[in-house]
Amino acid sequence: MPAHPVLASPLPTVRQPEPFVNADTAAAFVGITRRTLLQKVREGRIPGHPLDCGAKKKEWRFKLSELDRYLSLCDKLRSLCDKLRSAAT
Repeated sequence: MPAHPVLASPLPTVRQPEPFVNADTAAAFVGITRRTLLQKVREGRIPGHPLDCGAKKKEWRFKLSELDRYLSLCDKLRSLCDKLRSAAT
């Protein structure tokens, strides 16, 4: 018998946290200008994370997975609206 018993199941893999990206990278991912992205995040229409919540001029960071979910939701809502419009006519 070995000195150290072999584990029956492998150790779970540790997932690294998703890195934040800057506004330029996020805007390119979404396909809009940096200015439009920042305007939409200030309005609360696009998910974003301010670095300093108390700052008058905020510097924003984004997670691409959150932006991807946002875009998918927009596509689903657009499709639903199109179906409702065509059903109403």
